[in-house]
Amino acid sequence: MGAFLNSLEDLWAKGQLRDLEQDLDRFILDNLGEIRKAVTEGKSGGQDVARRRYLKGEITSRQLVDYCVRSVLLKRRSCNPRRDIEEQRSEIEKEVWYEGERQKRPVPAERREEIARTWARSHASQWREWRLFQLLYVWEKKADTYVGLLSPKQAQQA
Repeated sequence: MGAFLNSLEDLWAKGQLRDLEQDLDRFILDNLGEIRKAVTEGKSGGQDVARRRYLKGEITSRQLVDYCVRSVLLKRRSCNPRRDIEEQRSEIEKEVWYEGERQKRPVPAERREEIARTWARSHASQWREWRLFQLLYVWEKKADTYVGLLSPKQAQQA
C-alpha cells in the first residue's frame, strides 16, 4: 500500500491530478442534491448504516459526509465519464504509436482496432480502478472544502 499511496501523493504534488480535482469540484456542485439526499436519508450502499451511526453519535458529521460522498462516487465510478473516455483513447493511441515505431511504418486501420480491443481487454478495468482510486484520493484532499456545504444540517436546510 505504501508504494500505491506514494504514487498518488507524487501525482498530487506534481499537479497531475488538477483536471480530476476540477472534475470533482464540478461533480459535487452538479450533484449536490443527490449527495445531500444521501446524507439526510441514506438508503443505499450502507448509507443507512452510516446515518444511524451518526444519529447515535457514533460517527461525526464529517465522517457521515465522507462516507456518503464516497458511496456516491463508487456508485457512479466516475465524475467525468467524457474525460475518462478521452484519456483511455489517448492510452490506446500511445499503444498504436508504439506499434508503429516497432514496425517502422504506419499502423493499418484493422491493426489499430485490434490494438484497441487488446488494450481494452488487458488494461481498461485496471485503468478505471486506478482512476477511481485517484478520484477518492482527490476527494480526501479536498473533503474539508465541502464538508460544511454537505453536512447534515446544511442538507436539511436545502
